[in-house]
Amino acid sequence: MSQERVHITIDGRTVEVPKGMLLVEAAKLAGVDIPVFCHHPKLEPVGVCRMCLVEVEGQRKPVTACTMPVSDGMVVRTQTELIDQLRKGVLELLLLNHPLDCPVCDKGGECPLQDQTYSYGPAVSRSLDPKVRKLKSAELGNFIVFDRERCIVCRRCTRFDDEIALENNLVVAERADGVVITTAPGERYDSYFSGNTIELCPVGALTSELYRFRARPWDLAKVPSVCTGCSVGCNVRLDYRFGELVRVVSRENPAVDGGWLCDRGRFNYGFVQGEGRVERPLVRMNGKLQPVSWDQALNIVAERLNAVRQGAGPQAIGFIGGGRLTNEEAYLLGKLARAGLGTANIDYRTGRQLVASYGPYAGRMVDVDSADTVLIVDTLVQERAPVLDLRVRKCARRGGRIISVGAVHGAYRVPVKRYDALPGQVGEALGGAQLLDDLSAGDKIIVLWAGHDAAIGRALDGLLAQLREMGKDVRLLILSEQGNGRGAEWMGLHPALLPGGRVAAEASARAEVEQAWGAALPAEDGLSTESMLKAAAAGSLEALVLFGANLKQTYPDGELVAAALQKAFVVAVDLFVTETAEYADVILPAAAFPAKAGAYTTLDGQVQKVQPADYPEFETWTDGQIITALAERLRVNVYASDEALAEEMARLGCTASGFAGLTADAFAAALEGGLAASSAAGEDLVLVPVERLFAGGGTSYFDRGIEHARPRAEALLNPEDASEQGVAEGDTVTLTAGGVELELTVRVSAHVVPGTVQVVAGLPGTDAYALLQAGEHPRVRLHRSVMEVVG
Repeated sequence: MSQERVHITIDGRTVEVPKGMLLVEAAKLAGVDIPVFCHHPKLEPVGVCRMCLVEVEGQRKPVTACTMPVSDGMVVRTQTELIDQLRKGVLELLLLNHPLDCPVCDKGGECPLQDQTYSYGPAVSRSLDPKVRKLKSAELGNFIVFDRERCIVCRRCTRFDDEIALENNLVVAERADGVVITTAPGERYDSYFSGNTIELCPVGALTSELYRFRARPWDLAKVPSVCTGCSVGCNVRLDYRFGELVRVVSRENPAVDGGWLCDRGRFNYGFVQGEGRVERPLVRMNGKLQPVSWDQALNIVAERLNAVRQGAGPQAIGFIGGGRLTNEEAYLLGKLARAGLGTANIDYRTGRQLVASYGPYAGRMVDVDSADTVLIVDTLVQERAPVLDLRVRKCARRGGRIISVGAVHGAYRVPVKRYDALPGQVGEALGGAQLLDDLSAGDKIIVLWAGHDAAIGRALDGLLAQLREMGKDVRLLILSEQGNGRGAEWMGLHPALLPGGRVAAEASARAEVEQAWGAALPAEDGLSTESMLKAAAAGSLEALVLFGANLKQTYPDGELVAAALQKAFVVAVDLFVTETAEYADVILPAAAFPAKAGAYTTLDGQVQKVQPADYPEFETWTDGQIITALAERLRVNVYASDEALAEEMARLGCTASGFAGLTADAFAAALEGGLAASSAAGEDLVLVPVERLFAGGGTSYFDRGIEHARPRAEALLNPEDASEQGVAEGDTVTLTAGGVELELTVRVSAHVVPGTVQVVAGLPGTDAYALLQAGEHPRVRLHRSVMEVVG
């Protein structure tokens, strides 16, 4: 149904606009500028700054355009003498105690207060009193410096915190000229979304600690791009000053990010040109990694792969990783492995994830906004896909229900219906009658899942089918571990799948790809990541090529990973010498994401193209350049030109936006042979590794600018378990298992499932995944000073 429209006249211009639209937005459609400070189109109107006052025929006095909905026949005047005087008065009051330090303010050159003062304000102030002085540099959270003198109390920041993040961290305190934005006494602004307040702030009151005093906007080269930090694929703009990346800001795409960014996406850019990057190829000689030329390194890799292929056969070669690659690079890697080397041992999955899409129930991220029920399955959405979690909160604010099933639950400040389950028992919990009854009360149901544990996948398939039979609109979104996990899956970086989501075991599917590639493909499925690691540890898989795969940090079997890496010939294509790359015989330095051209796929299947930024990289190559150069040395033809590649990918269904997702058969194939979660037998607490946004051994670990946001090594306990075990908040405990010791600080939280102890995963030196074996979660016994694994 089309929305009713009305006609209004603004400064003599008649326009047709939707009924109920705010006058300030309707004016934009008429080409009329109404100045604002407190108003923002993504926030609720409050009308506190009074800058948008206008005259409306029939109204006794001026009205705020940011709170006035339009009606048919409305006549508005924005340029009268009265309005001019009112605007001058508002600006004079705002500037009364403003420090006027534009020459040193980071907002200078892109400041609405500065611009509007030039356009509408008085030239001089009538006040002769000294300005009220306030704190000039107050730390507000991990990344924000707050200049209280510049604040005009527009409340954009507090409204974002209340309305969008639903966290209620920021408040307006005091009154008159002492009014300030602050937090509760003794509290910090602790939020994954704090950086959005910097962009919302219409003055230079909230500034980035990392960007502070670094550049002026007219010095910046601005490059549109896509964040690859998680599978949401937020649109960003990269700002460079003389070749140095100095800032990342949002670039609104309503279907993807809604204009918001998480703090990791905004502030985790120091690694691009920072310390820790591998600057040249490295080859292990006499037990040490030594720098060599690209030709030397690539020749060594090609000679070794050829020797393995001719000696032990193609099945003795494996490729792991690829979730950080562009779609084009992932496609080329799959083609190199299958058509070039004759091996189907290729798998983008580097952790617990098994699958990244499911076509029959394909959903869109925007669907969360209008859902009446969100079912979260054993996933911490705010850690895995933070900006998507803002949509979950928006749904809750609208009155939608949040239901969480699993061994982990998010920390929300809205009601959540919880179904607790230990690892290995989540699939069973999804089959419960009470859960089905709860879900059936909704009509539009969105399911969020991390794509892990085959038992969960099968149980979800059954549950979704039941709900659809009941006439429910039910959709599934899978949150990938890696930024382009869904793209890698669709490009065929999977032992059981070919490009376009084809099932490799089907002869007709192989024939289609063989025709496009002009080469025969392996008839049998390849080895999964788990199977490759086991084969490498046993000596039957002799060569492992890792593309951005930091398995020591991400794979839930640290002992198996170490055994495999020690035995095989290992090539690591990475930006850093990670804990995994330390085992490598050859390290090929990859370029960071801003240097790439190509496309990435969001978790809901949207394809987003990017162009490279022009900035000085190290002596690194993009993953695509590395793949094609290696193919040339192996005498394999995988790439002729960008045009030929695009045409070939299109024929196989690998370029269209809105990938449908895996069919039911492909979904079932993707679940086969993957890790199945389980809990060790016993009566003691079960160890549950948990993700944290700023944990990880890659871009986060090698970025000094965000190291203060990195989580501590903690053991999280439910209050009942902590009391029963005799430990309290802040106690230090030691966890030991299989010769590994982790010293941890106890934290007590009601969000932890009773019977479990959560340990942050992805922290170098204290990684919880090192204690798991084949996905089994061990039982642990707590003591005040020691935590021992007993089963």
